[in-house]
Amino acid sequence: MNVDRRRLGAALAAAGAAAAVVAGVVQASVGSDLGEWTGAKAEPGRLGLLTVLLSLVAAAGGLVLRRSRVDASGRLVAAAALVVPALLGFTTVGRLWYLPGPLLLLGGTLSVDSWRQAAYLVRRGWIRILLASLGGFEMLMAAGAAPTVLLVGFAGGGCLVAAAWLGSTRGSGAFVGLVALGTLPFAAVAWTALVPVLLLLVAAALGASVLVGPRRAVSDR
Repeated sequence: MNVDRRRLGAALAAAGAAAAVVAGVVQASVGSDLGEWTGAKAEPGRLGLLTVLLSLVAAAGGLVLRRSRVDASGRLVAAAALVVPALLGFTTVGRLWYLPGPLLLLGGTLSVDSWRQAAYLVRRGWIRILLASLGGFEMLMAAGAAPTVLLVGFAGGGCLVAAAWLGSTRGSGAFVGLVALGTLPFAAVAWTALVPVLLLLVAAALGASVLVGPRRAVSDR
């Protein structure tokens, strides 16, 4: 991949993440006074906080892209860490996202080494992609909840995304721990709802599939 293109993507990602944090802070602090500029949201404080947290996810993806020793799958996950917050931000802060959103999307697009290779990695790792998607779904579920549930849900979603990224390559104990942290606390604080419990069960099933996959591959040799 062209080094200049990679650097440009990382620079755009950093600029987009910084602008995204500013947009989130503005929404959380004075969003109720800006009307359509912030989407005239009913709960600008919580949505602003969610935007800041999404921005931190994008910033983490940008930091990964700045590293020279990152394989294709790692770069693909980092690109997703830019693109997903970039898309969600359009629903949380309105017009304030017109600058950071495109910057994050461009940064994520420029970071993909090969679209053909990306398609292959998606086919090979679809279970981990589903696990990461559950993490994003958990964040969205917590967006309109009370502050405690919001923080627990977002932290849990981040743990699921991290588990999907690491897989079982860093040890099954770390992977299981991340999946547990990503689901159990959220189910505990939102136990009166059915969906968090279902999320726990589905994440456990996907996590078991990720753990079984490498062992099955070894046994088939």
